[in-house]
Amino acid sequence: MDAIVKHEMRFLPALADQIALWFPELGGRALAVSEVTITKENVPTLPLAMVAFIRSVGDQPANSKTRMFEIVDTFIVDFWLEPARYKKANGTETPFWSYYDYEAIRDTLLTNLSRWDPPGGEVIAYRGMVTEAEPLAVTLTFTFAATFRWCPTGPKDRGEPFTIGFGLCTPPACIPDPCEPDPADVDECDPCR
Repeated sequence: MDAIVKHEMRFLPALADQIALWFPELGGRALAVSEVTITKENVPTLPLAMVAFIRSVGDQPANSKTRMFEIVDTFIVDFWLEPARYKKANGTETPFWSYYDYEAIRDTLLTNLSRWDPPGGEVIAYRGMVTEAEPLAVTLTFTFAATFRWCPTGPKDRGEPFTIGFGLCTPPACIPDPCEPDPADVDECDPCR
């Protein structure tokens, strides 16, 4: 059974919390980000992992008011590792970057993702991996697609607008439990049915 995470209802922060558990060698350094700009002056403590949103696509018919449809969100899991090059016998660096065991990292990540129950019932599919080596870090970037069924949220009264603030983080206490069905509502989008 997965550990209880502090970001139970938001996919990427919940995934970052899980990655911190799955990879204890990160020392808890796994976080959800929207973008990252690393310079020589602000290199974070390595190793670390970041999860980030890339794009979202849906299959809602263009000529209908379908209230329930499938969305696929593409996201990445980016591992940042200490950069190292092979050295000659005399201790000078070669132009060759050291080998990083991407297979062990990939296998640990995929195995744990296959056992994880995401907060919104997302189905996660592996799409690929690329590596990049540069003086600040070696990165292993894994790309995934998360597919889920989208339904409208907010007040049932169609006359009231539904709004949400644009803060950095929504406190978990402010996020409604998606599986508290309203007995008076027989909406086809009820995720609890």
